Amino acid sequence: MKALKTLFSSLVVVCLFIIIPSVAFGQTNGEPAKSISKTNIQLNKSIGKTIIKTTPPSSLIKSKIKGQSYTDAGDYQFVTDGQYVDLLSDSYYTYHDIYFGTVSNYSSDKMDIQVIDSSDYAYYKDTITTIEFYKNIGSTLSFAGYTQFDTSGYYNTNLHSYVTKADYSNQQYIYIRLGLSDTIYDTYYSDTTLFKVKNPYYVAPVVDTTPPAKPYVRAISDKDTTVSGTAEANSTVYGKLGTTTIGSGKADSSGNYSFTISSQKAGTTLTFFAQDAAGNKSGTVSVKVADKTAPANPTVYSVGDNQTIVNGKTEANAKVTIKLGSTVLGQGTASSTGDFIIKLSAVQKADTTLTIYATDLAGNQSSGTSLKVLDKTPPATPTVNKVTYLSKSVTGTGEKGSTIYIYKGTTLIGKATVDSYGKYSATISLQVKGSKLEVISMDKAYNQSKSVYVTVY
Repeated sequence: MKALKTLFSSLVVVCLFIIIPSVAFGQTNGEPAKSISKTNIQLNKSIGKTIIKTTPPSSLIKSKIKGQSYTDAGDYQFVTDGQYVDLLSDSYYTYHDIYFGTVSNYSSDKMDIQVIDSSDYAYYKDTITTIEFYKNIGSTLSFAGYTQFDTSGYYNTNLHSYVTKADYSNQQYIYIRLGLSDTIYDTYYSDTTLFKVKNPYYVAPVVDTTPPAKPYVRAISDKDTTVSGTAEANSTVYGKLGTTTIGSGKADSSGNYSFTISSQKAGTTLTFFAQDAAGNKSGTVSVKVADKTAPANPTVYSVGDNQTIVNGKTEANAKVTIKLGSTVLGQGTASSTGDFIIKLSAVQKADTTLTIYATDLAGNQSSGTSLKVLDKTPPATPTVNKVTYLSKSVTGTGEKGSTIYIYKGTTLIGKATVDSYGKYSATISLQVKGSKLEVISMDKAYNQSKSVYVTVY
């Protein structure tokens, strides 16, 4: 079959020399391609059959040639304008010198990628040259289209591929796989080469290496669950407690941001920084959580009308104030354990209402604890009028509202309440002359007076 193909090709060559001028597919000077140097390559537009396709040709399933992997960007050599690329041998054992021409402007949206295929023969060779294009997507090459050229009848062919510029707008290089085949129906290339060229229409992205300014963070208290402030527009602000991120939020186009956090303990130091879209981080801003929570109402032990020292417990290191109405009766500072001792300016009357306040170091004041002064003072010793063996009552004076008790030994023989005039009269049974009676006064707070002893006459 190969012999028949060779014979047929030879006859075609003879006929073409007789009837057809050598003017197809660019330069056809009749000289072997090897004699062309990169200084005398003419980059003329291809004439003849150019097939432009965007779906993979059947050749994409062919096995590797020369140990190359056409999907590995690292296997593509870099060549510059006019540079010799490779020597390929086709199925006729005809050599092809491959040169890269240039990438030029074809139109506002297309570029002309020029490759020269210079062969030893015009007909006795693989006549189909396929140029595949690839893009680098994450270090793995992705197929982007291909063109095919029929070089039958020409020694030196300038191959022009018109590629859309936008397809390579983000590509620094154009990756090219060139393969030779006898017909477009072949399932294998006879030989291939891989190379990459610079994309002159690639514009490198501007890399943002400038960190944003430190964000402004509004004051945060132990009652707050929202952080807000201003930062570089569209940057993201992060809040941290130590190494733990407690929240984040993106600034809008005006630089305003807001995000939710859990409430933090007063005195805690939080740090904040802004990070822009390029990953640049600002310096950190430290914010101390303010104390806006009032201390709990202090606990006060009982206060009697016979004492000037008040004891109790409250928030550690809080200031404690005791007031009668708006008058301050005493002040003191709680210890690190919250215990306090305050001396009043004077004893207070029983049933007087005092208010005790706690104020923490941040100036937050409790609502106050109300406390009534207890009656701790015993009533005055009652007076007793003369009692005879004929008396049916015991009379005298005592503290208003107190109760008078009359005892004979351990036996209660009478009692009475002192009236609003300070007088009392307790009914008793007739007593034997010479009997001893004990008279005691007890107020409403159960404070007991001293006893008065009388003898029955």
